[in-house]
Amino acid sequence: MEIKPLTGAFGAEVLGVDLKSGIGTEESRLIEAALAENVVLVFRNQDLDIDGFESFATSIGEFGETPFITPVEGHPNVLRLIREPEETGPLFGSGWHSDWSFQLRPPSTTLLYALQVPEVGGDTAFTNQYLAFESLSDSMQSILRGLKGIHSAERSYGPQGTFGRPDPDSSMDIHGDESAVVHQTHPLVRSHPLTGRQSLFVNEVYTVGIEGMTKTESSSLLGFLFEHSRQIAFTCRVRWMPGTLTMWDNRATQHFAINDYAGSKREMYRVTLAGEQPALN
Repeated sequence: MEIKPLTGAFGAEVLGVDLKSGIGTEESRLIEAALAENVVLVFRNQDLDIDGFESFATSIGEFGETPFITPVEGHPNVLRLIREPEETGPLFGSGWHSDWSFQLRPPSTTLLYALQVPEVGGDTAFTNQYLAFESLSDSMQSILRGLKGIHSAERSYGPQGTFGRPDPDSSMDIHGDESAVVHQTHPLVRSHPLTGRQSLFVNEVYTVGIEGMTKTESSSLLGFLFEHSRQIAFTCRVRWMPGTLTMWDNRATQHFAINDYAGSKREMYRVTLAGEQPALN
């Protein structure tokens, strides 16, 4: 197994691994350590069916909970992310976010496997939240360590949210409901359970406020953090090809599905792995 840097900032390609053949305990441990260090891992030229995809995922961790979206029939933990050429509605995965950060125990890891992708476009961008936090002044770091963010799925899956009403023209069955308006608090700065490294833990899709602050106060601080967290120096971008599997650490990154492939089809398998309640600092 060889780990090849994807950019000068973070991310890596993993070479010399055939996921279809299965991986052992030692390879699983190495991949987990490489993910904690590099935040995003890319495996190229894989040949996986849905069972093989699930098998690899469970060699890394246990499945997490996936609300609001109907999974693949017979595979309750796998989503098919599909967008047909003629679709024009909101794109699932757009907006900078950390997957399901509104849950009590947000997913540790997301895995996405490309089945069909456009010739050009449909990349996924990532931003490193270790770097986002570490680049802040000591004073700002100290302030943030004492604060908790309020997370909610209301903007996306609440009754008035982006996906709050069924879209008959969508290839995905997304069904928001009242449960999306529930609030969950997490520290603005969390420590990684494997590395102990601290990262900023806010995102523009699911972080709706800061505990103990007025709306005006929290909006000002969050606006600064959202803008700061996606600086170009903190980012990398994955270009997809059929057979590409990308996995990322939701505890230390945000991502953004880029909607620049109108008229083309894009189809992926996706799973999330269970995580822990973010640790206070």
